[in-house]
Amino acid sequence: MAGIERINAYSPAEFSAAFGKVYEHSPWIAERAFAQRPFASDTALLLALWGVVQTASAQEQLALLNAHPELAGKEAQTGTLTQASTHEQSVAGLGALDAAQRADLSDLNRRYLERFGFPFIICARLNSRDAIFGSLRARLTNTREQELQNALTQVGQIARLRLLDILAEP
Repeated sequence: MAGIERINAYSPAEFSAAFGKVYEHSPWIAERAFAQRPFASDTALLLALWGVVQTASAQEQLALLNAHPELAGKEAQTGTLTQASTHEQSVAGLGALDAAQRADLSDLNRRYLERFGFPFIICARLNSRDAIFGSLRARLTNTREQELQNALTQVGQIARLRLLDILAEP
C-alpha cells in the first residue's frame, strides 16, 4: 500500500502510535485527527492535525504549550527530553552551551515563563543558537496574546517537520 493509503487503514491505536508524538506529549491531537480519515494526502493529514490544535480550547492550547520542554533546561540536562526534542535542540547547538550561555538561557527561559505562563517555544531546527537567543530576548517584549500566537505557530512548524520525518521513514 502507498503511504497515505496505509495510514488511512491504521487502527486508532496504530494511528496514535505513529502520529501521537508529532506534538510534544500531546497524543490527544492525533487521536482527534484520526476521525477525519480518510486523508487525501500527506498535506491533508498535516492540516487535520493542525486543525485539531486550532479548534482546541484555550485551556487545551495552553496545555500543549506547557507540554514543551524548556530549551536546554532541566530535561535536557537530565536526559529526559523526547528523542525528537533532543535532536532538535542539538541541531540548533543548544547541547554545546558553555556555562555562561547556559546561565543566560536559563535566566531568559525563567523570565519568559514568569511573564507568559508557558515556556519559550521556537522551532530549533530552523534556527541557530544565536537566532534563538535573539528571538527569546525580542519576544520578551511582546504581549501575552502575541506570544500565544507565536508559540502556537512555532509548535506548528515543529510538528510539520516531525511529521515529515515520520512520513519519510520506510
